[in-house]
Amino acid sequence: MRKFVGMCATLTCCLFLFTSISFAGDGVDHKAKVIKLAGFDAVTGKYGNYGASDKVGQEIAIAQINAMGGIQAGPLKGYKLELSFFDDRGDAREAANVGKKISAGDYLAVMGPTMSSSALAATPIFNRYRIADIITYANASSITSQGFDNIARLPFTTKAIADAIAKCIGNEMGMKTAAVISENQDYGQQLYEGLLEVESKYGVKTVSQDVITAGQDVDFKSVLTRAKSANPDVLVLFVTYNEGGLIVRQTREMGWEIPIVTVDAMTDPKFFELAGDVRNINLVISGDIDQSTPQARYLNTEYEKRTGEKIAPTAAVFGYDAVQVARKIIENGATSREEFIKGIRGVKVKGGIFSSLYTFDKHGDAEIFNFVTITAEDYKKTLNIK
Repeated sequence: MRKFVGMCATLTCCLFLFTSISFAGDGVDHKAKVIKLAGFDAVTGKYGNYGASDKVGQEIAIAQINAMGGIQAGPLKGYKLELSFFDDRGDAREAANVGKKISAGDYLAVMGPTMSSSALAATPIFNRYRIADIITYANASSITSQGFDNIARLPFTTKAIADAIAKCIGNEMGMKTAAVISENQDYGQQLYEGLLEVESKYGVKTVSQDVITAGQDVDFKSVLTRAKSANPDVLVLFVTYNEGGLIVRQTREMGWEIPIVTVDAMTDPKFFELAGDVRNINLVISGDIDQSTPQARYLNTEYEKRTGEKIAPTAAVFGYDAVQVARKIIENGATSREEFIKGIRGVKVKGGIFSSLYTFDKHGDAEIFNFVTITAEDYKKTLNIK
C-alpha cells in the first residue's frame, strides 16, 4: 500500500510539472505593457561573484531601456521589460530545478548562466519546453554542439579559447612545453582537451597535467610540485578565479617563478585579491571590449553606483549585452517564445560592449572574436585595484 501511495505521489508531481509547463505563458502582459524575462546564474555559493555581476549587468540594461521608453520598435513598441532572477548556486542539479521553474513560468526568454555545468543541465530543459536561452558567460563547446535551435551564446567557446592559449604559448611567448592544471568540471576539461587538439600546430607539448576539484581543493602544493618536476616552460591554468588565485599565490610562495598563462575567468577582482603577486602572468582575453564606448561608460558608472567597483567585470558586461540581444530580437517582431527562438539566427545587434556587433552562427555561437594577451599586472590597473 505504501509503495502504491508513493507511486501515486510521484505520478501526481510529474503530471503537475508537465501541466504547469504545458500552460506556461509567453511572458507578454498586453494589459500592463510589460515583457517578462528570466535570468539565472550563481548568485551565491563558490561562484557567487560571477552570478552577482551578471545579475547587476542585466538589471542595469533593463533599467536603461525602460528609462528610454522601453522597446523602440515592432509590435511591442513602448512595452517595458521586467526581470526575475534565479540563483542556481553554480550547481548543476539546482540549475536543472531552475530550468524547470523558468520553463513553467510566464517568461518570454532566459538569460544566463556563467557555469558550463549549469548551462548543460538547464539547456535541454529549455529546448524541450521551447524557451530561448541567451548564454551569458558559459564557454563549454558542448553547450551549442547539442544541436538546439533555442540557444544564443555570447562568449567564445572552449575550443576557441584553447586555440588562443596555444597560440599565445607557442607564437607569442616562444615556449615549447606546458604543465596544465585544470578543474574537474566541463569548463576546465574541455579547455584541456581543446589544448591537446591544437598544441602541435603551435609547436607546444603538454608535459604534465593535473585535475583539481573546484570548490573543494584549497591546498595545491602537491599538484604544483608534480608540475614543477616536469620542468615545463610555462604553467597553464584552466580554472576559475577562486582556485586560480590560490594556485598563483601558492606557486609564488614555493619560490617557483614560472610564467603563467590563463583565461579570462581570472579577470574577476576576487582573483587579484586571492593571488597577491601577479607578476609574470599572461591573461588571454577578448580584444573586443572597448571601455571608452558610451555603453561601457554607462555600465561602469551604474555598476559603481550599485557595487562600489569602478569597472564592471566581464560577467556584468555579458549580462548587460544579453539584455541588448533580447531587446533587439523583440524589436524585430518577437511576441512569443517560438518567434523569439526563430529570431535568434538572423539577428544583428549593434552597440554591445563585449562585441560591437553580435551575430550568431547555425549553432547559436556568436561570430568573430579577437583574442589579445595582456599581463595580469596591466589588467589589474584597468580595474583600479591597488
